Amino acid sequence: MAAPGQRLYRLQLLDTELTEQRSRLRETQALLGETREVLDARALQERTARELTEQRTRLKDLEFELQGLNAKISTTAARLYGGEVTNPKELHGLQQDHEYLQRACHKLEDDVLQAMTSLEEREKQAAAASARLADVESRWRTEQARFTKQAEQLQAKVAALSKDRALTAAPLDAETRALYDGLMKKKGGRAVALLVGPTCGGCRVTLPSGKVQQVRRGLELSTCTNCERILVVQD
Repeated sequence: MAAPGQRLYRLQLLDTELTEQRSRLRETQALLGETREVLDARALQERTARELTEQRTRLKDLEFELQGLNAKISTTAARLYGGEVTNPKELHGLQQDHEYLQRACHKLEDDVLQAMTSLEEREKQAAAASARLADVESRWRTEQARFTKQAEQLQAKVAALSKDRALTAAPLDAETRALYDGLMKKKGGRAVALLVGPTCGGCRVTLPSGKVQQVRRGLELSTCTNCERILVVQD
């Protein structure tokens, strides 16, 4: 069985790797879901589609109105030129109505032409927005598949590391675990330091020869006289 110090060093390596992999997993998971580019492209497509529908409805209404107006003009012209009306005053009124209807018809015809031009422009805009949405969503789906695969791989790594950590920590007694956990918090995630010659790898302070020999024997946990980290000799 590995000495407690060596086991704690192994535990620290696992904790460091776990922290890194969990951070990468969070970053990858944050990339999952619809992006601002997708949302904006969809909003544009929906807006242009709505405007296209509205323009089609407007053109249809104008054409229906023009049809009705032409029918009135035909009826008025029939009365005006059919010989049925002989009263000069009534004929004058019919003439005025006919001229008014014709002016209104010309105006409405211009409105219809303008609406047709606007409809053509709306159709182009809607087609462009749909094409852009299709392109954006295609690239987004490709990226999502890649991010999903990365997340699954990272989840598997985290699960394996967590299992390994649990097995590594299991033989340690409660006092040793408490010492390690306390130093991990206090020392920024580095509770264990390697002995490099006579020097602590954590704080770079040269240790007394007696402390160095104690660490090298590895029979008990030894801590740095300066930074208090647990010292081990690398296997």
